[in-house]
Amino acid sequence: MKKRIYIITLTLVWLFLSGRLIYKTYFSGGGAGNYLSLASGLRELPSESEWMNIFLDGKKMGYTVYSIDNKGSEGYIIKSSSNLNVVFGGLESEIHLENTAVMDTSFMLEAFTFWMLSDQYSTHVEGQKQGTIMQLKFIQGEDTSYSEITVPEDLYTYTAIQPMVASKGILKGQTMRVPAYDAMSNEMSDAIITHEGKEIVSVAGEKQLLNKLRIEFKGIPSIMWLDDDGITYKEETIMGMMMERTTPELAMAKSQAGQVDLLNGFAVVPSYPISNSKKIKELRIELTGITAEVLAGLSSTRQRIESEKPLVLSLSPTPTPLSPQELAPNLKASDMVQSDHEKIRNKAQQILGDEHQAFAISQTLTNWVYNYLDKQPVASISGAVDILNTGVGDCTEHTTLYTALSRAAGVPTKIHIGLVYLQGRFLFHAWPVVAIDGEWVDVDPSLNQFPADATHIALVEGDFENLTNLIPALGNLEIKVLEQRY
Repeated sequence: MKKRIYIITLTLVWLFLSGRLIYKTYFSGGGAGNYLSLASGLRELPSESEWMNIFLDGKKMGYTVYSIDNKGSEGYIIKSSSNLNVVFGGLESEIHLENTAVMDTSFMLEAFTFWMLSDQYSTHVEGQKQGTIMQLKFIQGEDTSYSEITVPEDLYTYTAIQPMVASKGILKGQTMRVPAYDAMSNEMSDAIITHEGKEIVSVAGEKQLLNKLRIEFKGIPSIMWLDDDGITYKEETIMGMMMERTTPELAMAKSQAGQVDLLNGFAVVPSYPISNSKKIKELRIELTGITAEVLAGLSSTRQRIESEKPLVLSLSPTPTPLSPQELAPNLKASDMVQSDHEKIRNKAQQILGDEHQAFAISQTLTNWVYNYLDKQPVASISGAVDILNTGVGDCTEHTTLYTALSRAAGVPTKIHIGLVYLQGRFLFHAWPVVAIDGEWVDVDPSLNQFPADATHIALVEGDFENLTNLIPALGNLEIKVLEQRY
């Protein structure tokens, strides 16, 4: 079992960050002085595209291509297209992403479209900004839904941050901060751009003296190297992910995806094996790579923080008392958890009949979802209706479908995202938490556990809208087993 965090890492973190590549003609001058560009305006932009190979731990896993269309007084249209071959648990999957951003003459966002196609699922998102309102349209498989969010008047997106910076110019040591929106996660945060000076970098076997830009979004760093004419040669981010400038022929050459299995790459092997995770009554661990502040909101009788430095957790399958204020928010539908959809309501009625007891509903749904979904690792950001129609998925799909059915049946249900112990290692995972008789009870339809065992470590709570909070911890987590009690 693994979860969608791998897709978020490979697309949200990497492809959208790399969508900020700077093209030579964004700049109107050479490399004199400390500015990347000495002029405040842009030259006429060319029609040719820029190609980059994408690598993970030195193995090619795909490519991406970018282009920009200058519409004069109407602004710009920036397009990116990315193709990835990734492996989860030994199964290879192809992912295609398309991102189009419509910008004004200052590179502020006016509209966008985002499309993700994998072997099993298709997701399409459209956004239209009107003042401080972003109107959103989600197309997931055969289902379409609409929503809107409040955004700043001046709003940017990843694909346009760099040309905006280039048009203004940036000094060595200078930092710029702008509000940015990410279409894939539907999240907003400040993007922080810093010019860290020049350094010699090896690209495709050749050494170049390049400008170094650091860009951070929600704590996720990306380093970009470009020459004085604004040509990007290399970009790196967390977990050994890297891009290099290339030709179209080399970009479309075969990847080496089968040599890198993401399931193994993100697994956390503890200091000592856990002998019988299903029967353990208390598990005490020391966790590094994440702070107590991140987990403070998840502290409970089930997952208790014993100390902050070092961070020590006491885990058990014990239910957690709930407050009445928690119930109503966890009955609401969301973009992925479509509990108000007719198909979901009808399916819940079909499965549960006239059952109204939360304990029986939760136990029945745990078993039904476990048996209904064909267990395959998938690349998806799909909603419950699409998952119900497709019948395929890993823990993300199990959790999304379960939560939608449970809320449709009137049982408040929330989602925890974190880690679970399986086959000698902790894997990134997702599972539901249901309100039963005044308590929150963790369940796991992916593993058919009711309740979920004590090795479930919650790191994030929510309907998959804040997964980027996990990304800085990827590759940095270590778990030391202090005590196992049965």
